Amino acid sequence: MKNIFKYTCLAMSVALLASCNDFLDVQPKGQLEQDKMFQDLTGFEDAMFGIYGKMATGDLYGENLSWGLVDEIGQQFGYDNIQELAYHFNHYDYRYQQARSAIDKIWSNQYQAISYINNVLEHADRANFAPTEIRWMKGECYGLRAFLHFDIARLFCNDYTRSDAATQGLPYATTFDLKNKPKYTLFETYRLILRDLDTADSLLVDDNDISFDGDYQRDYRKGRVMLFNKYVVKATKARVYYAMGNYTEAARYAREVIAANNLFQLNTGTTIDRVMRFPAEKEIIFGLYNNSKADALRSAFLRTTGRGNFVEARRDLRELYETASFTALSSDLRYSAFFRENASGSTYTFSFVRLLQNDAEVSSKALKGFVLISLPEMYYILSESVYDGNPTEAVSLLNQVRRSRGLTAVDPAKVATKDLFIQEMARERTREFPGMGQTFYALKHYNRSFTDFRNVNTYQPSDEIFNLPWPDREIEYGNK
Repeated sequence: MKNIFKYTCLAMSVALLASCNDFLDVQPKGQLEQDKMFQDLTGFEDAMFGIYGKMATGDLYGENLSWGLVDEIGQQFGYDNIQELAYHFNHYDYRYQQARSAIDKIWSNQYQAISYINNVLEHADRANFAPTEIRWMKGECYGLRAFLHFDIARLFCNDYTRSDAATQGLPYATTFDLKNKPKYTLFETYRLILRDLDTADSLLVDDNDISFDGDYQRDYRKGRVMLFNKYVVKATKARVYYAMGNYTEAARYAREVIAANNLFQLNTGTTIDRVMRFPAEKEIIFGLYNNSKADALRSAFLRTTGRGNFVEARRDLRELYETASFTALSSDLRYSAFFRENASGSTYTFSFVRLLQNDAEVSSKALKGFVLISLPEMYYILSESVYDGNPTEAVSLLNQVRRSRGLTAVDPAKVATKDLFIQEMARERTREFPGMGQTFYALKHYNRSFTDFRNVNTYQPSDEIFNLPWPDREIEYGNK
């Protein structure tokens, strides 16, 4: 059987060439090609891996929605050179021509990926073979459709908890065609997201074995840790309900993931390298395979010639990770796993969990993909969700993550009040998620002032910062 990694790379190429690929064509000739493609399980697998491949491209989660654009506006990384695009994202100059182009590509490519999903769903309803695999594919598609719409909403719309019934939402695409999609209010958009997630939950009810044995042979029932399985659906539900401020439901689904038959487990070792690498087990809930970004990462991060010549990590890392308080019994493993202090002592190189520290590691393609949802996030969501009713449990949950990172319990003075607790959680998310594209969403959710990566400028929360501008050609995707 074909190697699944090679196959996924092929599917990524298919996605990249989507504009000229007949199976994605909605014209009559394309319909004939689609019918051929979806006549057996292999064709459906082709289409599904094509969807994941599309998501893993640089315009989406292979860069812009992980370590690139979103982590730059989340102030995890910065490029202190006005000639570089990252500089303009660090300064929220969304109208800068190149910045606007990159933002528009996120919107258009995200909706393009959604259209591929809708194409699979339309054909899956007519399939009369491989009932388990087809049902799981449908579940993945509904879950992915919700996941992609949710991230568009988090980037381009107001925060749900500070919105009202009239707040603008999104065009929600549920059909595979070129017609304009209805635009919904934000509340309606979230209801549609949850409806898709509920459907996915029901279709994936028996998708229980997500173990990974290191065998990458093509088998749709194996290696489901790399696919949008039932636990990814539950983790996404926890995210969505948390974003909505529905902490009862957020806690419910975060608990389900944490307690999922011991499938997931916080790190218990003296390093965190293994548990955080894609597609390793234990802490990773969802990620995307892409081993083709090593050169881009080397170009961005692996330069040490001084400020303004490469993408730096935050300049306040020592303070953020509290290195002055490190002892033999309490030292944050993330600091040494994520970052390397450069010779000047004033800049830091980000290493993607010790996978890209030199050219040899780049050439060997040690980096296999990107983590998008991890177990610590479920602990954070659960911790914040139960704080009002049980602050003791909330702090205990935070401390479980701290212990897994080599730290002793948090100083009680730092979590003595709700306000201090949220402040500490915001710092904890910044420490945990570099390269995962999650810090910006936390800044938006907390709606507090924050500093830039240089630790010089302080920004006040605003819609101008937290809502990316819609494409001028939005009418192509939703009617006014």
